[in-house]
Amino acid sequence: MWRSSIGKIERSRRVIRIGGDVPQVGTLAFGIVDRGTNVIEVRPTTLCPLSCIYCSVNAGPDSTNRWAEFVVDPNALLGALEEVVRFKGINDIEVHIDGMGEPGVYPHLINLVRGAKSIGGVSKVSMQTRLYMLSEDDLKELASAGLDRINLSIDSLNPELAKRISGASWYDIERVKELVVRALELGINVIASPVWLPGINDSDMVEIIKWAKDTGLGRGELPPVLIQKYIPHKRGRRVRIRVMTWEEFWNRIKNLEEELGTRLSMTNEELNIHRAPQLPKLFGINEDVKVRIISRGLIRGEFLGIIQPLKGSVMHDRVISVIADPRLENVLIGNQVKVRVIENSDNIYIGRLI
Repeated sequence: MWRSSIGKIERSRRVIRIGGDVPQVGTLAFGIVDRGTNVIEVRPTTLCPLSCIYCSVNAGPDSTNRWAEFVVDPNALLGALEEVVRFKGINDIEVHIDGMGEPGVYPHLINLVRGAKSIGGVSKVSMQTRLYMLSEDDLKELASAGLDRINLSIDSLNPELAKRISGASWYDIERVKELVVRALELGINVIASPVWLPGINDSDMVEIIKWAKDTGLGRGELPPVLIQKYIPHKRGRRVRIRVMTWEEFWNRIKNLEEELGTRLSMTNEELNIHRAPQLPKLFGINEDVKVRIISRGLIRGEFLGIIQPLKGSVMHDRVISVIADPRLENVLIGNQVKVRVIENSDNIYIGRLI
């Protein structure tokens, strides 16, 4: 059933294939995100068959603001990843496959995992997923390729509530639980990563923790569950609920730990997340740069641009999301324009046409 949801997306939006001629650093939509730690985020696709009610990036067939989707060539990703790992110069890199879509639908996922794990300096490969889109054969191949951990997005064990939260009537939580057991049998660690939606899935947090603990998630090195606080995002789907403060959230986590006798939090140090050299930031706020527009961006009113001239290295090349009137699409794509940088945090560039 999930394939029909992807088909719906492909019929309603432009799906853009990203190859080696496009820089892999500069956008949150795809490629490499380096936040200055030993964890490197690798984002292979924006496609997702689910329309989760709280989705911070408004993914899935019910998206109201996307007008394009991206799928990246695995060789382009791996080439850029190898450069970034070499630049960092450390031997405890964790490659985390995630993104503004569902990695489980990426057609080259197994090759991506295998390639990432073969890079010197990479000690661990993990992935954020709802898991439903993978088969038992996929899991077997992923285990063989070297996948170390699955961070499982799971918000309820109640079949009807799970369908409601995921925005998909075909979503089967029992199938997900079966796949979790199979992943553990194959040697892939799993931790549950639910989003706490106050007033919607409060009791489900207890059920998920008990299930995860009984099933053997975390394997002792990690807590079986790391709960996420619901945070509404400007461009994401918003749930009409009272949003917990951080103080309230952590107090509730502490109470659950005491009630269930299970640790539900870890420090970055305990997770072996630490600072590491970060790719150089090439352009400052309010700096004007020359850009060649190559396609639509992810969100309507955004375009994808390549900062000119290209030099063939993640040390020098960047892609940038350019804000412009969507009615200018036919004029902009394929042409060089001048853009003023308005955001550059973590080498994620957004510019405005000038």
